[in-house]
Amino acid sequence: MLRRIAQKNPGPLICRRAAKYNNNHAARHVTTSVGYGDKKTSYRRDRDDGALTQSSERYSSSEATLHAVPDHHNFLDDIILRERSNDVVNPFLNRDKAHNDDGGFLELFKAISTLNNRHHDFNPTLSMSMNLPDTEIYAGEEEEEEEETVTSSGADIEKAETKLHVDDPPVQDTVISLSKRLDKALKESCVKSVLEAFEQERASSENELSDKQLERIITFLADHDVAMSFEAIKYHAQKCNAEGRMAPLFLYHYMMSGLKNCFSQNEVEKLVVDIQEHIIEEYSDGKKAVYKYILLPQLAQTVARLKYNDCARPLVEYFLDEKFPLLNPDIHESLLKTAWRPPFAREDWTPALPYHKLLSELVACGHRPKPEVVTRVLHTYYPYRDLDATTEILSSIQQLHHYEDHPYNYSVDCGTLETISILVSKRGSIDLSLLIIEMAESFGYNISESMFEDVILSFAASRQVPQCLGALVDMETKGHVPSRELLRKVAKKLSYDDKRLRYTQHILTGNDNGNILSTATLNSLMMGYGMKKNIQAAFDVFDSFPELGLKRDSNTVTFLMEILYFSTKQRFGRRLYATDSLRPEDVNDVIGEIDI
Repeated sequence: MLRRIAQKNPGPLICRRAAKYNNNHAARHVTTSVGYGDKKTSYRRDRDDGALTQSSERYSSSEATLHAVPDHHNFLDDIILRERSNDVVNPFLNRDKAHNDDGGFLELFKAISTLNNRHHDFNPTLSMSMNLPDTEIYAGEEEEEEEETVTSSGADIEKAETKLHVDDPPVQDTVISLSKRLDKALKESCVKSVLEAFEQERASSENELSDKQLERIITFLADHDVAMSFEAIKYHAQKCNAEGRMAPLFLYHYMMSGLKNCFSQNEVEKLVVDIQEHIIEEYSDGKKAVYKYILLPQLAQTVARLKYNDCARPLVEYFLDEKFPLLNPDIHESLLKTAWRPPFAREDWTPALPYHKLLSELVACGHRPKPEVVTRVLHTYYPYRDLDATTEILSSIQQLHHYEDHPYNYSVDCGTLETISILVSKRGSIDLSLLIIEMAESFGYNISESMFEDVILSFAASRQVPQCLGALVDMETKGHVPSRELLRKVAKKLSYDDKRLRYTQHILTGNDNGNILSTATLNSLMMGYGMKKNIQAAFDVFDSFPELGLKRDSNTVTFLMEILYFSTKQRFGRRLYATDSLRPEDVNDVIGEIDI
């Protein structure tokens, strides 16, 4: 029976001592002993009271050795013969509880069989190098045990006892111990235990945890302690770098997603700065730079979604200044969606992110963002004090409008264009004013009077006299009548310098003046001389109308009256308001000027 058990189940063999009852049940008791390692447990069953007793004794250290045995049959025979020669007797302790002879004995074998089936993969021919529990017991199949008839002679009990000796168990390996503790901590979601395992790994001179275990630490801590998750990924990246490889990209994604668990903006800012420095330092050489091109825009996107645009601005400015290749256009469009202007913001308020640069780079790469995103970016820059940003946004919109391979409509409404034109004309941005005129024409709008006026004022503010006069002529050609206030503003710009006035008169009265000569342009020149207190030159311009083939209009007469007022005020000064102090000669001079 022992040989059959050894052949079928070469597991941690339990030496069994069994005796068979004879038909007369002469035996007083039967003893079964099981041993493993340095401990032996014996079970005895008394015939009279059916009590089951158990005793344990320690093996000597000399017996605690297991050698590789190639043949199980010879191995069992040698052990049985040695036990018989030594006549080992196990002490027993009686128990009070009684058992049935047949049922209790079978229950014992079932318990032994259940415990031993857990180690069915054990190979007794190999030296044991790990601790096994003291309760490992092997028993044969239940069916075979039930078929055995326990008999014994009344005189004495046949003893068959086998011992299995193993080497002294070595101290448990640190790697296994740390791995088990880590697995248990992760299973129980114990943050403290996971941190302790990571700190022990980081402090160790050997790499005790595998890459898979480090990845589990990083992903777990990303949801509980993102700062320590970042420390873990730095350690993992350093380890991979030493081995000539790169850490998996998805670990950084997990870590970035954990930023939402931060409690304050200051914590996010500090962590974002550290992450940026780590990525730049770790992934800036050769092919590693691909990680930098991917991770920094994603980090900016993650922070911007958390509405920490102040933290995202350094990241966006960095990858824009470094001219990163646009690997994922959706990230740029996602950043554009965060554009927003507070409802009661001050006029000097500026957006947190350089949205105009993001949009320009996105369009330059051929990407087509949604029209609502583009319009949102444009409205964010109201009141358009940043002329360069406004010009860049409108140029991108115009470029998108010229594309025909998309179903979107990027037209800007005429009211918005007029508003931008009015606000920027005060700052003399002629390029932006002309761009607005071009966009209005490309969108199919009629150029309004206010747009013409903005262009004219922009030319006048930038001291571009021929262009200013040409815009006035174009305005009259389109059927618009320049307002008196517009001509007065142009005259004021011309009157800043005598040289500019003389230059204007020269080009208007010269031969090549077809594109700039009109009644409105001469009225502006005449009024400019009047503001400069040059009454004689003003009257000279008034007299040149018939010579140039132009008709005087209501603005001409009005400006002339204002010039006479300037002359009278200059001549009499404060006496003008004291009628009793004026002499008759002074009044006649004024009337004479009016007659002229």
